[in-house]
Amino acid sequence: MTFHMLLFLFSFSTLNSQIASYVSNGSFESLHSNSLTTMYNVVKFWQPIDTGKNSNYLGSTHPSINNAPYAFGFQYPRSGQNYVICTFFCSNCPSYREYLRNRLKQPLQAGKTYCAKYHIVNTNNSPLAIDKYGIYFTNSNLDTINYCNMPLTYITPQIENQTGIITDTLNWVPITGTFVATGNEKYMVLGNFRSDVNTNTLLINPTFSATLANDVCIDDVSVIDIDLPAYAGPDIWGIPGNTVYIGRQQDVGIDEACQWFHLPNTTSVIATAAGLTLTVTIPTSTYMVKQDICGVIKYDTVIVYASGVGLSQQEIIKNNFNIFPIPAKDELNISFSLDLNNEFAKVEILNSLGQLLREEEIVFKNKRALIKTNELPNGVYLLNLKSSNSLSVSKRFVVAR
Repeated sequence: MTFHMLLFLFSFSTLNSQIASYVSNGSFESLHSNSLTTMYNVVKFWQPIDTGKNSNYLGSTHPSINNAPYAFGFQYPRSGQNYVICTFFCSNCPSYREYLRNRLKQPLQAGKTYCAKYHIVNTNNSPLAIDKYGIYFTNSNLDTINYCNMPLTYITPQIENQTGIITDTLNWVPITGTFVATGNEKYMVLGNFRSDVNTNTLLINPTFSATLANDVCIDDVSVIDIDLPAYAGPDIWGIPGNTVYIGRQQDVGIDEACQWFHLPNTTSVIATAAGLTLTVTIPTSTYMVKQDICGVIKYDTVIVYASGVGLSQQEIIKNNFNIFPIPAKDELNISFSLDLNNEFAKVEILNSLGQLLREEEIVFKNKRALIKTNELPNGVYLLNLKSSNSLSVSKRFVVAR
């Protein structure tokens, strides 16, 4: 196996081990085997609170099902091929509310703040629009609920819609908010946790007013740690013309939270996804991911080296290149443990957005050189060494005083 493939597999396994969204099958794309049907409860990891009850009806553009966009009106999935339809209110048919449960990939961590989100749009056939869309997180106590089609008014959801009655039958609307976990949350429940009296309603389709219910399509459910670091992946080498993967594994919620830029351009978005496959081009390129989780914005960068000199040589150079102290204050030492310093005669310093701040010649003595950082404000920077034969090696450093 080539070094390039080993490096790719290592990077891919690392990003696979990181949970971005804690929701299993948040876009409803995975169905139970040989259950290609529109009937209830066929979506993997999604169930009613009580076994045997109804919680959702599948809408799909999948050829074997193909009931969308004409399932209960006209609506395409927000993403992918599938969405589900639930009844969150029915004033003249008590005992027919539906609550949709998901077992999270892992229990949430105590003290951490999470951004939870799902998207809804009223079906065209829904007589009523409502306002009280909620999200409830809990532990195994959920299993003690036996009447899951009754209004669960004794439950207080951590997140509830604050935008009033949602009347849209065309555009997907996010139900979102943040909350601090206790560390016991392993289930997520979507539904209306208010009584009929405390649910505000509006008649939007008189044609079907014989049943005063609210039927909504649901898609793209996610729960993400609000402090999740932006992740562009480790710096990587590739032969020009080959492809590499950068970033973390794609998933619901985190994909639309991430925008990619090819630096130094910080205005043109080249992709909206948690990670992407791209073709290695000459010269070496730097990419930046901007991540926005419920308004918390973070950045990360990755360098994709275009090299025909041999990937093993590039790795040897990087492994023998060190900078210290970290964090730096007024100066930064650069050293090589092997006799490689004569290869490099120029140093660049870039900020976290990939903008060039300084370029100067550098002189090594006894495999070591010194650069001044006293004029740099506190922050994260990229140091890039360049040689006369187009070799380059980079490392991030921090200035903190």
